[in-house]
Amino acid sequence: MPLFLVFSVCVFASGFALRVIDPIVLPLAAHYAVPPEMAAMLNTAYALPYAVAQLFLGPLGDRFSKLRCMQVCCTGLTLALVLGLLAPSFTWLVGTRIVAGIFAGGLIPLVLASLGEKYDMAERQVMIGRMLFAIIAGQMLGSVVSGLSNEAFGWHSALVISALLAAVGAVFLWQARPESSASTASKGAALSMGALYGRVFQNPRAIWLYACALAEGTLFFSFFPYVGALLLEHTTVAAASVSGRAGLILGAFGIGGLLYAILVRRLIGWLGVSRMCLIGSLVAAACYAALTLSSFWWVDALVMLVAGFSFYMIHNSLQTQVTELAPSARGSAVALFACGLFAGQGIGPLLLAP
Repeated sequence: MPLFLVFSVCVFASGFALRVIDPIVLPLAAHYAVPPEMAAMLNTAYALPYAVAQLFLGPLGDRFSKLRCMQVCCTGLTLALVLGLLAPSFTWLVGTRIVAGIFAGGLIPLVLASLGEKYDMAERQVMIGRMLFAIIAGQMLGSVVSGLSNEAFGWHSALVISALLAAVGAVFLWQARPESSASTASKGAALSMGALYGRVFQNPRAIWLYACALAEGTLFFSFFPYVGALLLEHTTVAAASVSGRAGLILGAFGIGGLLYAILVRRLIGWLGVSRMCLIGSLVAAACYAALTLSSFWWVDALVMLVAGFSFYMIHNSLQTQVTELAPSARGSAVALFACGLFAGQGIGPLLLAP
């Protein structure tokens, strides 16, 4: 199987596991008899360890083997998701989400770093955009399938599907064979973690790109775990349908991302990277302002579709720039970007809860 396809399966599974909890926060809260605000912290329990793990997983991939690191991490993610199915208490479930976040941190960033080694800058944003199709599809279906399967079979079913996808990704990775990589890929093999990050921050653009990643994670995703509660408070959606509607709203964000992935080559040609970031930021701000005025779930979904398109106009551009910060420490550079993004996603719900 081509390595690009193997990587696509793995990042799909990782994206699915990331968003699978958001639509079922209310059923989980009811099952474990905890407040919805506490159940929403399952998102933080996944995102913050994901962010911290980047500090170690990126350099490990640079020093040893990105593929071997991904093999171990996808296997660990599978085991953590299976343990989550068996969680006898909310504390146990939180623990499994922490472990899942740590192992998931070794998949998407190292895949993107591998693409950075294989493709030159002229083609890289397009190839990363195509890989985003798999990442976004996983996140989108994680939300949609989780919400709908909960209504049909209960919340356990969503975690079963997530664990099966991760298991398939792990099997594919262990059967994969590494392709020959660019000459820059091995230059950091003998360097310490500090030396690798030193190479990254020799580039003055690094601090700005990582600040943008933190802002992205915080500002775009902070309200995702609260969509179900907001639907109950501000719309006419019945309580029994909340998880399904929340999944569709969050899934619409992913559909916007898929549309971006389809159009990425044309957008770059029409707008250029800098103008694409500026327009994406302004449109996203308008979308989030519009959400404050809506009282219909389907309007929220349409607005979130546009917001998702706008987010990836910004995110894909920043991701591609990060892959060129330090060619000899590419895994470390991309992992630190993911660290900022997921730190924002972990901090955001805490800031928004009040």
